[in-house]
Amino acid sequence: MHAQTIDHVALLPLYLAAAAAVAALFAGRFAGAVAMIGLAASAAAAVWVGFGPTRETFAVGQWHSFVADDAAMGAAALFASLTVLVAAVSGRKTPEYCFLLAVSAAGGIALAGSRDLVTLIVALETLTVPLYVLVARPGREGAEAGVTFLIASVTASATALMGAALLYAASGTVHFAGLAEGLGGAPAGLVAAGVALVLGGLAFKLAAVPLHAWAPPVLERAPLPVAAYLASASKLGGAVAVIWVVHFALAQEAGLAAGIVLSVLAVGSIAVGNVAALVQRRTVALLAWSGIAHAGYVLAPLAALATAAGRSDAEAASAAAFAYAVFFVLLEAGAFASLTAVRGEDGDGGAVADLGGLWRSAPGRAAVLLVAVVGLAGLPPALAGTFAKVAVLEWLAGSAVWLAVVVAAGAVVGLGYYLPLARTVLLGRGPAAAKGRFPVAVLAIGAVLVAISLAPQAVLEFTALSR
Repeated sequence: MHAQTIDHVALLPLYLAAAAAVAALFAGRFAGAVAMIGLAASAAAAVWVGFGPTRETFAVGQWHSFVADDAAMGAAALFASLTVLVAAVSGRKTPEYCFLLAVSAAGGIALAGSRDLVTLIVALETLTVPLYVLVARPGREGAEAGVTFLIASVTASATALMGAALLYAASGTVHFAGLAEGLGGAPAGLVAAGVALVLGGLAFKLAAVPLHAWAPPVLERAPLPVAAYLASASKLGGAVAVIWVVHFALAQEAGLAAGIVLSVLAVGSIAVGNVAALVQRRTVALLAWSGIAHAGYVLAPLAALATAAGRSDAEAASAAAFAYAVFFVLLEAGAFASLTAVRGEDGDGGAVADLGGLWRSAPGRAAVLLVAVVGLAGLPPALAGTFAKVAVLEWLAGSAVWLAVVVAAGAVVGLGYYLPLARTVLLGRGPAAAKGRFPVAVLAIGAVLVAISLAPQAVLEFTALSR
């Protein structure tokens, strides 16, 4: 009987995240500190592994189910770091809360290294399932948010699993490398159906249209720290899942089918998200709807796989999508962390008008919120958002001009709601006294946003993908 060898070094970040979850469950009043220390160690281990040679484990012949390369370990470190930020702005929470948060982070780390459909979907569910409980704030609205998220997520997962079954039937394998080789001779209808179901199910995690309806009500009704996690780490999970499947499994032989599906998702998300965000008057609702538009920007480079130019340069398309996802989730994390520091971990986002006077009453938190909002708009001096949009538009301009026009138009429409929000924070008048705490956490994410604005090449380098 042949036993698989396991590369424990490749799995070290996952081991540390899982250990943090278990330790937090039994740590009592120190659960938050234990979870943050364990997840910080996991992020450091991911960076250490990423700087070394590429590691592969769980082999089936020449294919592997888990790969620890630069991009995977960079994504794993980002999952762990975002979870540390959310734990920091959550205040003193129960051991169960910290356990669920750390388990979700472990799912994200496993997702980052996954290289087959089964591992990817199981990891994505591990990332998502704890959130069913975390979003349920006490009271009727919280219960409705939890049930809404549960029903929508289970439906999307079943859809993705059905698609995975069809792709397995078409190729005889679930490994990405095997799918890339085996789909070429399969029936076109079977491949197209499998691709549509898999990408549709995974796009739910990104809240891409038409699978977006859960996001605004769930984010509004969830506690602000959990909303921050949904808008950052959970969205990163959806982006990584879609990018990994398209890049490693579908780009070569199923590029046209994937491109058509992703084009519909991208254009619909940009249009619906931007138009809906224009009429929002509550802060979290505005960020939730704009996040749907940003999901379209992430998917746009992958959608260009429908063109001949896109299929011949799939690595650049995937790198542009991944870079945008990283910039986007960091900016969203900054926006929600600063909002939590203003409203308190048990508050809600409130109305946009309520942020008037924030610059005078809490300039530090207002500055981080301004950097995040201006970055999401893609404007300087918050250059992180500028570089994110340039990375996407630069690639689209040479492969799918019509999509570049859609992305550019969406960015212009976005100014219609981001700039009034920034103006309210900076110049508005009102009683926006800060009710929250967490100055260290807000300062940390603010420093990260400044760092990636000054050195965006650091992000662009680790988001470069290869096969």
